[in-house]
Amino acid sequence: MTPPVLPRFEGGQRALTISAALGVLGLAATAVGAFLDVRHALAGYLFGFTYWLGLSLGALLLLATFHASKARWPVVLRRALEVAGAIAPLFVLLFVPLLLGMRHLFPWVAPTADLGEHTLHVLDHRRVYNNMPFFLVRAVLYFVTWSVVGSLLYRWSVQQDTTGDVRWTLWQRRLGGGSLPALGLTFSFMTLDWMMSLDATWESSIYAAYVFSGAFVGGLALMIVLGAATRDTRHFGSLLSPGHYHRLGTLLFAFVCFWAYIGYSQFMLIWVAGIPEEVTWYRVRLDDGWAVVSLVLLLGHFVIPFGLLLSRQLKARPRPLAVVSLWMLLMHAVDVAWLLFPSLFPEHVVIPWTAFTAWVGVGGLSMAAALWLSRGGYPVPVSDPYLVHSLQVRPP
Repeated sequence: MTPPVLPRFEGGQRALTISAALGVLGLAATAVGAFLDVRHALAGYLFGFTYWLGLSLGALLLLATFHASKARWPVVLRRALEVAGAIAPLFVLLFVPLLLGMRHLFPWVAPTADLGEHTLHVLDHRRVYNNMPFFLVRAVLYFVTWSVVGSLLYRWSVQQDTTGDVRWTLWQRRLGGGSLPALGLTFSFMTLDWMMSLDATWESSIYAAYVFSGAFVGGLALMIVLGAATRDTRHFGSLLSPGHYHRLGTLLFAFVCFWAYIGYSQFMLIWVAGIPEEVTWYRVRLDDGWAVVSLVLLLGHFVIPFGLLLSRQLKARPRPLAVVSLWMLLMHAVDVAWLLFPSLFPEHVVIPWTAFTAWVGVGGLSMAAALWLSRGGYPVPVSDPYLVHSLQVRPP
């Protein structure tokens, strides 16, 4: 079987312009919100930043996993994963507002007496780890790791399109497998630094795994949506068969279950232990309005998709699976909000309006960057030696 040669992707100019414009407008609106209430604005911005960064890193981890496992069936999907992972350098620039406003979000940056004597003692004990110089060093390490791995995997794949040299496949496999420990560690410590440390005294050894599982679900859902959206175009979606969707749907089902397992494990262990400092984190999320959000998350992120994705027929059909995936992207947003906002505003339910503007702003710039990288290149790795095998995938 000779693989069809798709033309280079020269479209998307209008979508790029619209995405960039929405990104600028969204961030401008968020900046205006900072003049009204800087803490609310930064909280909303942190939500938008972590949501889109999580999708990019989820795609990069998925790409590295495929290389490490030497999987052939997802080759046709690989360029979309490469582009999603290669936009990681954009988040270096987008991280600057959070860096400038850290004292408004993280209690360890500028502790005040109203935190209480015990909290101040805990923060002082953690000062060896939670201090600005070491925080900056870790942030640089995170971004360098993500940017180098994502850029090299994308660059080597594009070079193979031109040269057809098989060595680029070998190099990608080596980097993909070899970088997985670094990607996993940097992702884990990122969640501890930028998300878990919003709480002055709370900690959990399962928190990073919980955030990772949600990001992985989001990355898979994003690939399914992009594939279904480009089915009628000369892009990678036109080459996806029911077998590809079935495998993606099966992975999505598996990580929906994994997310629920990690979430339940963390809840069960903390609740049974009954340590006041740990239980408080859940008490906030199970009282008042956040209890409703917790129920929505349980039903929407696990129960409903679990029931739907049990269907073998649904997993092999692009449109129904894309609808479920869009739902999962929405539930991932609810999950990120559930992780962040109760920690920042424990007294009452607060979802800043800047969460929406920042989501649009960061998302718009992320999509514009992805389209800019994609233009002029092939939508699939046309010279990959295993592209033929990928195109022959059939449902099991």
